[in-house]
Amino acid sequence: MLIETRNLTHIYMPGTPFQVEALKGINLGIERGEFVGIIGETGSGKSTLVQHFNGLLRPNSGEVLLEGRNIWAGEINLRQIRSRVALLFQFPEHQLFEETVFKDVAFGPRNLGLDGEELEGRVRYGLELMGLDYQAYKDRSPFNLSGGEKRRVAMAGILAMKPEVVILDEPSAGMDPSGRRHLLEQIETLHREENLTVVLVTHNMDEVSRLAKRLFVFSGGQLVLQGSPAEVFNSTAIIKEIGLDLPPLTALLQKLKESGQNIRTDLFSLEEAGKEILQHYQGG
Repeated sequence: MLIETRNLTHIYMPGTPFQVEALKGINLGIERGEFVGIIGETGSGKSTLVQHFNGLLRPNSGEVLLEGRNIWAGEINLRQIRSRVALLFQFPEHQLFEETVFKDVAFGPRNLGLDGEELEGRVRYGLELMGLDYQAYKDRSPFNLSGGEKRRVAMAGILAMKPEVVILDEPSAGMDPSGRRHLLEQIETLHREENLTVVLVTHNMDEVSRLAKRLFVFSGGQLVLQGSPAEVFNSTAIIKEIGLDLPPLTALLQKLKESGQNIRTDLFSLEEAGKEILQHYQGG
């Protein structure tokens, strides 16, 4: 198991009148090379959870393990942990601060001790993975880029550190449909071609149903459901009870099923669903 939590509990402002138990005894595991999704309503504990994966938060009780080792046991090297498990926050373009794209993307690798040709190679690697031409972008100011380009530069800075795990907290928030689609396609390609372990935190049920192979569903600081997208979204009563929506395509297929049509409800791409519906009605 690459990342694992055991009885993980996190309490904000413990011992005060404002105490909030954000995570309650969470047990889960993520294998190397997986693409997992974490979903839940606002305040369910999603973002609190992923900030434990690379030591940004420390548990009040329980353990966080990276390849079987408790990251808070013994001597802690948080820089090494964060180079292996990278976290991209919502609206990462707000964190851009250097005068050129090169310097911004180089910030993380430079903190790992890289310089010279090796540093340049990492910057080139990160930019090109995100579909940004090194020569065309390296000397530009990040503040003069479009919103989508800024998001991709921020992502390039993460990838330039060559992490084993990338955690994306609402990566497409605020983007137009074209930019959102392009960013998610690149993330999916990275997962497939680089064997990158991806953890996607999102409110977008359509995105997560298409991309993730396994889902963790949170509500009130508890892990209430886990499984494949088909398993999770077929648990309709639980999903609705905790205030989440079904992916629009799933909702449509389930409506057809409820109307008496013998049709599959575990399809999450328009192409597959279209073929299923067409075959069903042609056959009928």
